[in-house]
Amino acid sequence: MKQQSIKKITLTRLLQVFLVSMLIIIAIIALSYRSFSQLVIENKALSIAEIVKAALTSHMKADIMDKRDYFLNEIATIHDIDSIKIIRADVIDKQFGVSSRFEKPLNDDLRAILASKEVHFQWQKGDTKVEVIVPYIASSKGNLNCLQCHKVSEGDVLGAVEIRMDTDMHRNFAFKYSYIIVAVLLLFALIVILNMFHVIENFICRPLYTIIDEGKKAYVKHECIDDEKYVSKEFKDVAQNINRFNQNVIQKEQELQEKNTELQRLNREIELTLKETLMAMGQIEEVRSCNTKRHTQRVAIISKKVAQAYGLDEEQIRLIEMASPMHDIGKVGIADAILNKPATLDEQEWMIMKTHTTLGYEILKHSQRPVLEAAAVIAYGHHEKYDGTGYPQGLQGEGIPVLARIVAIVDVVDALLSKRVYKEIWSLEAVTILLKQERGRHFDPRLVDVVLEHLDEYEAIIRELSEETS
Repeated sequence: MKQQSIKKITLTRLLQVFLVSMLIIIAIIALSYRSFSQLVIENKALSIAEIVKAALTSHMKADIMDKRDYFLNEIATIHDIDSIKIIRADVIDKQFGVSSRFEKPLNDDLRAILASKEVHFQWQKGDTKVEVIVPYIASSKGNLNCLQCHKVSEGDVLGAVEIRMDTDMHRNFAFKYSYIIVAVLLLFALIVILNMFHVIENFICRPLYTIIDEGKKAYVKHECIDDEKYVSKEFKDVAQNINRFNQNVIQKEQELQEKNTELQRLNREIELTLKETLMAMGQIEEVRSCNTKRHTQRVAIISKKVAQAYGLDEEQIRLIEMASPMHDIGKVGIADAILNKPATLDEQEWMIMKTHTTLGYEILKHSQRPVLEAAAVIAYGHHEKYDGTGYPQGLQGEGIPVLARIVAIVDVVDALLSKRVYKEIWSLEAVTILLKQERGRHFDPRLVDVVLEHLDEYEAIIRELSEETS
């Protein structure tokens, strides 16, 4: 699943909240629109009624009540009112007499409205028209002391003003304000979103990228992040946690490096000990033989060099260097009379001598350690011949393990260039002739080429490590 950015997640969530809020607000406005528009119209009517009340009082004090229709018509024209009529209560008719010049005659319904002393609203034609009757209550308080002119008691109804209005303009006014409210909310939401983006960018995203980058640099340079540069407490805490984490990691790395160094030292020591142990075991046979002094050491050194020139990998080179000294370990099971006989062995003695390959393999085959497994292979196969006429298995060509093929040619070269009880040292020319004759017969052809190419080097090693020059 593709991960979203913090900005996108925030925008999505804000839009969801905003849309839900807008739907709720629009629903509230829609549901309360009628009440809102009626409230606007009612307030308008009450304001006009107060103006009319004040004007009538001033006309009465100026004794020009017969001129009031001009004022009422003007008020109606200015405020888009269909009509304004005065309703006189019975108490006024008793005091001043009945008049119908400008007043609306009383009936039972009007008397009931006046008796209620409440403003009466009557909506008509789908709320497009409204009739408002505003009672005037006698009061001695304020600047308009009704009791000075009227012989009435406190709280009596003097009459009322009837106002008939067309509500379309006022409904449109309310509708317009609804639009304004929605527009303001949209603007507010936009400001909130932009501000939120600014906050996210400057206090979340940018510090986050910065702290990640500085965390990497701090780890590489083994330094601490400057946590004082971060404004928010959370990022300052993160910087401090990264510093602690880096310090712990660096400490663990140092400990691990020390452990690795110690482990490498121990491995080298173990490998050196194993190498020396195998060399010592290979030299057991030399202790019994008067003819092969330092033979195992020379075979190990030259086998390693031949393996390198032949192109073996590092692991095989390491194995042949450590395992080759064990190639003749099986001779510990051969009698001294045969092992050190100064003359040529007879057929029966030769058959016994050849068993040293099998004896060596039997000694080593039970181990699952790579070095000892390689030693078993070498002990078992270093007398095999490339043409298949060797012993003990009669293996042929590439069927002979490569480590055994290398030790086979090195063993012969060392034997020819060393003095034995039954022979003198061969010359390089004689060894070269023999190797060429046995190329593809006794020895791997490629190995013969490698040995001939470096024969002078190998001869120098044998001469240096031979018993005669030691």
